Amino acid sequence: MTGCHTPQTGDIIGTAEATIKAAALASITAKYPSMGSSDLKFNELCIGVTPGGNEGIDVSYDVPASAKTTTEGKKTTTTTKVIGVFMSLSGEVESVYENTRMQTHNAAQ
Repeated sequence: MTGCHTPQTGDIIGTAEATIKAAALASITAKYPSMGSSDLKFNELCIGVTPGGNEGIDVSYDVPASAKTTTEGKKTTTTTKVIGVFMSLSGEVESVYENTRMQTHNAAQ
């Protein structure tokens, strides 16, 4: 997803955030029946464009139980599984996908 725009409170999409999140959660639990909403932590909701040029809504949830932390020298990296849902602007779910998110921090000196 490129050109991601996080909706602001006044945007139309901002007022529909709860509905969009609920649709995303329903899509995730339909694809992964063993995973419930308590297994997920909301990460991000944004409007963007796929590499193929489709504009849509991307909602992502972290799977906190999947987090793995490694340390190399003074850098600590946490890798977390992310499950995302891409929807058309009209709210039709187009795909449910898995990804990873890496966060690297330098140790305090």
